[in-house]
Amino acid sequence: MGEPYDAIIVGSGAGGGTAARVLTKRGWNVLVLEKGGWRHPDEFLPYDEIHFSEHKALIPPLEDGNVYVDPVDPTKSRKVERWWIGNLVGGSTMLWEANLPRYTEEDFTLSTVMPEKPADVSMPDWPWRYSDWHPYFEMAEWEWAVSGRTNQSPAQEPTRAGYDYPMPPIRQHASTPFLVEAFGKAGMKPYLSPRGINSRTFDGRPGCPFCGFCQGYGCAVNDRSSSVNTVLARALRTGRCEVRTDHYVTRIVHERGEVVGVEFMTEPNGVRQVIKASRVFVSIQAIESARLFLLSEVPNLNVGKYLTYHTKGTAELTFPGRTAWDEGPEGRFQPKTSLGSLQLRDLYVIRDPKRPELTKGGKFSIYDPMTVAAPIKCISRTGGAGKLTGDLWGADLVNRLAELRDQGGVQFSFTGETMSMESNRVELDPQAVDPWGVPMARVFYKHHAYDLEISKYCLERVVAIMVDAGGELRKFDPQKVANEGYGHNHGTLRAGTDPQTSVLDANCQSHDVKGLYVLDCAFMPTAGASNPTLTQIANAIRVCQTVPGP
Repeated sequence: MGEPYDAIIVGSGAGGGTAARVLTKRGWNVLVLEKGGWRHPDEFLPYDEIHFSEHKALIPPLEDGNVYVDPVDPTKSRKVERWWIGNLVGGSTMLWEANLPRYTEEDFTLSTVMPEKPADVSMPDWPWRYSDWHPYFEMAEWEWAVSGRTNQSPAQEPTRAGYDYPMPPIRQHASTPFLVEAFGKAGMKPYLSPRGINSRTFDGRPGCPFCGFCQGYGCAVNDRSSSVNTVLARALRTGRCEVRTDHYVTRIVHERGEVVGVEFMTEPNGVRQVIKASRVFVSIQAIESARLFLLSEVPNLNVGKYLTYHTKGTAELTFPGRTAWDEGPEGRFQPKTSLGSLQLRDLYVIRDPKRPELTKGGKFSIYDPMTVAAPIKCISRTGGAGKLTGDLWGADLVNRLAELRDQGGVQFSFTGETMSMESNRVELDPQAVDPWGVPMARVFYKHHAYDLEISKYCLERVVAIMVDAGGELRKFDPQKVANEGYGHNHGTLRAGTDPQTSVLDANCQSHDVKGLYVLDCAFMPTAGASNPTLTQIANAIRVCQTVPGP
């Protein structure tokens, strides 16, 4: 398929792959441009934990990263690796943990939920409601082959009648009955997570063997959903989709308020070329999309503003005597359990008369750090003094893993609501350029005091329940990663109805450049308090089903 194209899609991950699927289904001819290359599942073998845990094979090199700047002291700048930007076809969906919960009504109406929000934040309601998105959530779950079970908890989501996920949940962890009982005594109800992981053979792909090489690794089994093995594959089968790799898009070309096409390079400092199209869809992650808008001189003063990262707090407890949660000797050194099979949303909205200033909370993913990680990562996640942090190889590593399997472990990973501030923003660095000669993103970011307080409050609540159930606290960190770009990022190109306060309209089209759309999490007016990818996918379906034809 050659030019002309009805649409150009920049990025091949969750948003870009979904756009290709929907638009080709409508009969459009589309071109997907990806900076990275193709990777086949066989390339993720053998399981080389050191190589892949550092992501060297899957993300852009450090010199391609963002420049982070201390918001208080601009002289304190440093280059930080972009942890979750996949430098390959499929983007970050080739590396992810594949948690796919829906956002809730509270995520769409945060200003209403938080009438007493801090004075120095901007937290508008979204220009849609949950009911507007329900059909797109359902489509997203089937397109991306989600496994799970509905109606497990009132806090999970609004009740669904006559509808479940495409597949049943992945296998429960051995600790699940114990945890459900412990939280039940406190009036809470954990539920089995909706995951983009096959619980059985589905759509020609096998069920998960629970090998432990999941988050941060390419899936050699091909049971984990990605853009490549779901939506993008279907788009390619139509014959109306072309994917070009090693194409670095450097500018959106627009004239007199309308998009014309994109400018790109195929090698560092190479010749800049232009491909024309009357529709361009950008989905390359909130920081990079803002950077591209700035490079393209899209005339909107809100570009780059209101960047948010999810607060990522962590608490870990051990339960002595619960030998690998009573799983027996099978798989003693290699995990044979599901990766984070439980979630908890009972603290999504806080109703505590003793803490009236805390309203929007967040959700927990619940893991066993002793059994769900690959061996070296397992050791690092259960760190401490002495032998826990020293070099462990051979027999010493095996012995330490055996020791860990002789106790039960629970890790609570908190994803909390994040206050949106104008000062958290993306700019173009005035001096630093990447190896391609393109100005780097200059990121200013600092968590609001509310973010850290809500993380601490929610972690303390779950720890108290676990200590009461016999657990021993070994790690408590309300902010696991501070301002490193590790967590989900959103905002920078807000959608809204007013061009004075937003960059995109309610259909995620630029207010200022007609035919230019954004399909990553940059469109989100606020962060929400769950993994954002399913909402991003649902939005891509919504936009691409309704965008006028070329």
